[in-house]
Amino acid sequence: MTVADDIRAKGMRMTVQRRLVLDALRRARHHITAEEIARSIRASYPQIDPSTVYRNLEALERLGYVTHTHLDDRVTRWRRADSPQHGHLVCRRCGSEEEISMSVLAPLAKRLKGEHGFSADLAHSAVVGLCRECAG
Repeated sequence: MTVADDIRAKGMRMTVQRRLVLDALRRARHHITAEEIARSIRASYPQIDPSTVYRNLEALERLGYVTHTHLDDRVTRWRRADSPQHGHLVCRRCGSEEEISMSVLAPLAKRLKGEHGFSADLAHSAVVGLCRECAG
């Protein structure tokens, strides 16, 4: 089943705008902000309003096709939900960001669940601290 077929099966339409947003996310090499998505789309389709991008990101997230992450700057960044999940390390001094495997964070998630009954979504946010260069 294609994405368009699945979206229709869920009672929604596969609009040109949704396809453009998904295409922009597919081309992105990393998490991307809604503003970056809008800028990318508007380079070829200047009639697409940034608010349309936001609405479509929210709809695509409800449908399970995209997900968002908040890093230290609190700016929402988006990615396709079918890309591998990972955590983020963000340096508060130099701003560097490093993606880390969820297997590194799994023991923390397990401990939070066991000790606090808390089911953490560690791919949704970042661990903030100092990178190797700034700590040294």
